Amino acid sequence: MKLFIIPVILLFVLEAKAQNLKNFVVPKGYQKVSEARGDLDRDGIEETVFAYNTIKNDSVGLTRELYICKNVNGVLKLWKQNTSILWDSQDCGFCTDNGVNLTLKIKNFTLVVEQTFWHSTRHTSIFKNVFRYQNNDWYLIGSTYNDTYNCGYDHTYDINFSTKQVQVTYGGEECDDDQPAYKKSQIKFNYPFKTIPKMDGFVAGKVELSIPNSKKYFYY
Repeated sequence: MKLFIIPVILLFVLEAKAQNLKNFVVPKGYQKVSEARGDLDRDGIEETVFAYNTIKNDSVGLTRELYICKNVNGVLKLWKQNTSILWDSQDCGFCTDNGVNLTLKIKNFTLVVEQTFWHSTRHTSIFKNVFRYQNNDWYLIGSTYNDTYNCGYDHTYDINFSTKQVQVTYGGEECDDDQPAYKKSQIKFNYPFKTIPKMDGFVAGKVELSIPNSKKYFYY
């Protein structure tokens, strides 16, 4: 009986908190860039996540904001607002002809934010960051950085912040018969992260991480 009571109490607590949230209202002049729906707190009810261009100009376009909303009796309530994890609208390199450089997904009760930077028409860097609501806050639990050059190298860097494990995969593709084959290899190591990064204040691609016993490094 006690095992049944605990989930029921938790459900009532979540509902009570949701009732105290403010209605979500799109600020005047903001334009929606991306949207995703799915369950983020395991209550069986879909949340809705929005990314908006603001009307605030920065050095690389308009700033962007993230809104995570709960659905309470058919009304969207603002649960979380973040101003750090989304790049500015033009902070994407040579992206003019490549469409929106941002996608949002909800998978396995986590929010997946993927952003692409075009160094050139052949060279891209894709940052995929996974956030989860736990311990009454939003945390970065996983990060994948893919650095790709068309007809060249293809390197992937995965971080699991919960286990502190990092996996680096080196590879590439050959488009010319005369081009030497890229040697594929993989490195795994544990990194002594002191804490799991929080969503607030985190900016994708700004933190440098050195690979042990080498002069190589990457970003997340």
